[in-house]
Amino acid sequence: RENVGMVFQHFHLFPHMTVLENITYAPINVKGVTKQEAEKKAEKLLEKVGLVDKKDTYPNRLSGGQKQRVAIA
Repeated sequence: RENVGMVFQHFHLFPHMTVLENITYAPINVKGVTKQEAEKKAEKLLEKVGLVDKKDTYPNRLSGGQKQRVAIA
């Protein structure tokens, strides 16, 4: 059985945070996951969507498709 997620057509990323910071924000601040653990998981997710090389990039430097893949991760 697989988990299912949903990405809205108008997804929002924090513009003042890098891709990695955007992905780790909720696990760290909502679930109480350690920063190290959240970053490790985020990098694995970024590998799955082909954006691990963009982890230190800000959203305004990404294409629309790349932003959508970050939202999926």
